[in-house]
Amino acid sequence: MKFSTLTLAAAVTLLLASCNQTPPATEQAGPEANTAPVATDITPDTTAAPADTTAATAAAPAAEPVASTTENLKISFSFKPGASSEERKTSAHLLLKGSKDQDIDLGQFSGKPDVVDKEEAKKAGFPSDMLMGFRSYDPGSGTSNDLAIMNVGGRTLRILQRKVEETADKIPEFQTSREIPLPTNAVVIVAPVKK
Repeated sequence: MKFSTLTLAAAVTLLLASCNQTPPATEQAGPEANTAPVATDITPDTTAAPADTTAATAAAPAAEPVASTTENLKISFSFKPGASSEERKTSAHLLLKGSKDQDIDLGQFSGKPDVVDKEEAKKAGFPSDMLMGFRSYDPGSGTSNDLAIMNVGGRTLRILQRKVEETADKIPEFQTSREIPLPTNAVVIVAPVKK
């Protein structure tokens, strides 16, 4: 009798346990059941991101040819007689010829300035890396006015000047008088010197 009672109790326990089982999470009804389709919808969005990156990468090479184009910028000096012929002054100009031409007034100088070549520039103490320069000498006062043009990092033309007195113990350093911004990707070409 004891055996049949224990068997019956075990059967009832198994029956009750099988009735109280909860269905798997995917079979449950309620708000969580709606999240499965949302997760499926997210997957296409993550695959769309690489497509956008590919489109942006494809567009990038198109911009490179524009950035790599260069502009030749030809520079030279121009000397014209000054307004007052009595003082024997000469008006000096820096000419830039490129996509946008410029005529930069460098000022009035005594006599006609002499454009210096590399050898003359070295003897006179001009900057060794200058593009071009000139010297104007006034015999009445014994004063020289020197001017040099430098290319700074391919982005700026720097105009340097100094005044040298014959009686001075030490030759002064060049000082920056003006800076002219260069167009992007400009290649500066010095025009042949006309003496």
